Amino acid sequence: MKKKTLTSRTESPPVASLESRIVPVDETSEWPSIAVYGRSGTGKTTFAGTTPKPLLILDVNDRGTISVKGQPETYVLPIEKWEDFEEAYWYLKSGNHNFQSVAIDTLTQLQDLAIRQVVGDESSDTIISRRAWGTVSALMKTWILNFRDLPLNKIFICQDRLTTSDEENDTDPEMIAPEVGPALSPSVARTLNAAVDVIGQTFIRERLTTVKTKSGGEKSKVVVEYCMRIGPHARYLTKIRRENPGTKLPPVVVGPTFDKITKLIKGEDLNDEE
Repeated sequence: MKKKTLTSRTESPPVASLESRIVPVDETSEWPSIAVYGRSGTGKTTFAGTTPKPLLILDVNDRGTISVKGQPETYVLPIEKWEDFEEAYWYLKSGNHNFQSVAIDTLTQLQDLAIRQVVGDESSDTIISRRAWGTVSALMKTWILNFRDLPLNKIFICQDRLTTSDEENDTDPEMIAPEVGPALSPSVARTLNAAVDVIGQTFIRERLTTVKTKSGGEKSKVVVEYCMRIGPHARYLTKIRRENPGTKLPPVVVGPTFDKITKLIKGEDLNDEE
């Protein structure tokens, strides 16, 4: 019996077809994909609101868009079932729109929709099987990559989760790796982490500073800062792909905006970040 080969092709592909798909690296996509995770109220949606406009926010049962009310050219599409999410993708992929950016708020809630899509509305009252979790994970991975490849600026928003151990066990949504990262099942989180250009963790910190008084003296004042952690950290999952890795990378960006993050991607320095 003739030994089977790993491919069914009996002829070599046309060289011209392959060469047409080879382009200089500088001509590859400049539409960044950014994953942002953190506790509620730490500025995730506010950060998404700084992306180039027009901006479309896919509100996946989160209803957190009050923080971007009043911003021009910012639109919201409620996503109440999985079919809504797929329809939004095909609309954006068609190109028959003027949107420059899209934000999914949140992927954590989207995973719940995926569970209901696979298991049904009774999923919250039943134990999800390993096989069902595999189907949910495959669905999430496929559509995360689909959105990642859209010719738009992409913001993937997630809640955060402190992980423990046994990250290979995808049958339990609470079973996670020993770090703080996006609140997704382990395999879906790994796909998201590999797919995006930036992973940032939002948090709020208080800093004691000294300010001048009207009388010319000084007094202490507590300043509240909205921050995004992007530099390497032993506990928090972070990442940034940079055009010039040799430039200085601040561990934390204060008052994070899309412009600040894209400057860091391009290898530019930010002033007064710590």
